[in-house]
Amino acid sequence: MTLPIDQTTGEIQVRPFADVLRDLGRAVVIDEAGVQLQQLTTAVRDSGKKGRLTLTVEIAPMKGDSEALMVQAKTDLKLPAAEPVSGVFFADDVGNLVRDDPRQIALPLREVTRPTETKDLKQA
Repeated sequence: MTLPIDQTTGEIQVRPFADVLRDLGRAVVIDEAGVQLQQLTTAVRDSGKKGRLTLTVEIAPMKGDSEALMVQAKTDLKLPAAEPVSGVFFADDVGNLVRDDPRQIALPLREVTRPTETKDLKQA
């Protein structure tokens, strides 16, 4: 790939990419990408997993004007996936999920309170 160089000054004639994005839609896309990059950085740091920020730029000729170009840009943010939450459940006879196994007999448990007086206790 050869870069366009000004024959008089020897300078490269490539407009900075960020300048084009800044001009597009009053900098909406470049500002959005900045915010999303910060969100992605925080999420990756917190989760320890990777994420992705994709910037897509599409250029098409404008219908009816061979010199004009339609430029579109959008971002796509993929934050790290959260760990799934899981638990053990059982299905009852009609298919409802319940925490206790319906095939087991329930024991008649009750809470036992501690006596307030301890005068009869002996130390070993």
